[in-house]
Amino acid sequence: MIHLHGGPEEQERPVFNPLYHELLGRGLDVFAPDVRGSSGWGRSFVDADLGTGRFAAIDDVADYAAHIVAAGLADPTRLAVMGRSYGGYLVLASLVWHPDLFRTGVAVCGMSDFATFFAGTEPWIAESAAAKYGHPEHDRELLHALSPMSRIDALRVPLLAVHGEHDTNVPPGESEQVVRAAREHGVPSELLLLRNEGHDFLRADNRRLFRRAAADWMERHLNG
Repeated sequence: MIHLHGGPEEQERPVFNPLYHELLGRGLDVFAPDVRGSSGWGRSFVDADLGTGRFAAIDDVADYAAHIVAAGLADPTRLAVMGRSYGGYLVLASLVWHPDLFRTGVAVCGMSDFATFFAGTEPWIAESAAAKYGHPEHDRELLHALSPMSRIDALRVPLLAVHGEHDTNVPPGESEQVVRAAREHGVPSELLLLRNEGHDFLRADNRRLFRRAAADWMERHLNG
């Protein structure tokens, strides 16, 4: 399972991660790269995904898959992708840009359409996001082209979307609409809406529910 962190300015660190522990305990391997846009690798790397550079970031995910397969670390017929926030967006984008690459995906609090994301997010987040992805008015065509919903008919594999019901950073409608559209196209998809949660999952019971649901989903679709 390729796991894509959020931000994308966050950074993968060698620390204990309960989600990874849950997955590894099920016999699933985890590859967690620093996507372009991550911090810790210099300013040029942080800025490498801005605007039209986002298309290259999506293709990077396919390159990660090729790398772990070539290194003998993964079976090309049993690959999955998962991520949260920006990583959730990248999961959705990867599944529709590279529809034959993964067997399944788990998108957590991910943006599925930039038009609805900009309309529903907090104003301060919209202002920051415009510098990363494009301005909702001046770059409307670019944002449409970058939106997974614009290519949803290419989705072919089962999708699990997870979202906090009170998320105001990335409103839950982003997950609801992609799951609804996937089902309309005949693709098995489920939505796990976590009660009393926002963008970050803070309740211990919901954290456990999320980890187990994600691991169950991966087990079912990678081992089936």
